[in-house]
Amino acid sequence: MSLLNYKTLCLVNPASANGRTRKAWLKTEQALAKRGIKLDVYFTKGPGDATIETRKALQNGYERIISVGGDGTLNEVANGFFDSNQQPINPEAGLSFIPMGTGGDFSRMFGLNSDLSTICRLLTDPRPYRCDLVLTTYTNWQGDPEKRILINEADVGLGCETVFRVNRNSKALGGFASFLLAFLVTMIVYRNLELVIKVDDETIYDGKTGVIVVGNGGYFGGGVKVAPDAKIDDGLLEIILAKDLKKMDLVLNLTNMYKGTHLKHPQVERMIGRKVEILSKDDIRFEMDGETPGHGSSILFEIMPDAITLLL
Repeated sequence: MSLLNYKTLCLVNPASANGRTRKAWLKTEQALAKRGIKLDVYFTKGPGDATIETRKALQNGYERIISVGGDGTLNEVANGFFDSNQQPINPEAGLSFIPMGTGGDFSRMFGLNSDLSTICRLLTDPRPYRCDLVLTTYTNWQGDPEKRILINEADVGLGCETVFRVNRNSKALGGFASFLLAFLVTMIVYRNLELVIKVDDETIYDGKTGVIVVGNGGYFGGGVKVAPDAKIDDGLLEIILAKDLKKMDLVLNLTNMYKGTHLKHPQVERMIGRKVEILSKDDIRFEMDGETPGHGSSILFEIMPDAITLLL
């Protein structure tokens, strides 16, 4: 396959990575032009714009959309492949992404980076991958029930609070350092939550929880290999549950978390399923694909098997 087989639109989030994405993309675009690669490009104007413009582009005949930014931008673009009822707009269209954001965690599943040689190959000779998605049901910040698709992961607990802190502050340090610093600061004030976890309608845990991750991809938090067994095409959710972990345990296992060897800890449990519901007596917020879109006393995740084609 070559670039010429697809009518392609690049959706660039200029605000991603503390504004560094705009500068990086302009340099990349110039370098691509010297190699005879010309692309249609749209710079997003704010939150939600990438979803709207992706839908417009697919309805207007574009066959491949390339997300340029971080995991949040990729989430918006992936949502744009579906209408408001989560029905595909063009099932034959493909999604590509160039990681230029803060985290870039989903791209780690494929070893992608923003080197020019990698981008040229992605544009001119992409490999197709079928990919599951996850339908999430929660309450948005306006107080209304909402459904949204995620492509990489979601979590409740310490990970979510870390992302919340990262997004409220400057990301000038880059992905790894921004997330690590936010994690260490958040850990000081964080208290484990009382949660009920249901997997495929069966209660599998009721008690104090440090973090629960629902994953399609394997990484979160700027490089933490949280779900090392994750596969994007197995029709299953990876559920990683860290129970009532003490803060010293978290510090001592920080290196293991980045390596993906934390599953050996007796307080960490791995499960798989097609549906996960997280319940709480109190209102809780959650994170998905690096953003915090809402909250609720019940947050539901359901696998969408074989939902989209990635061109990478």
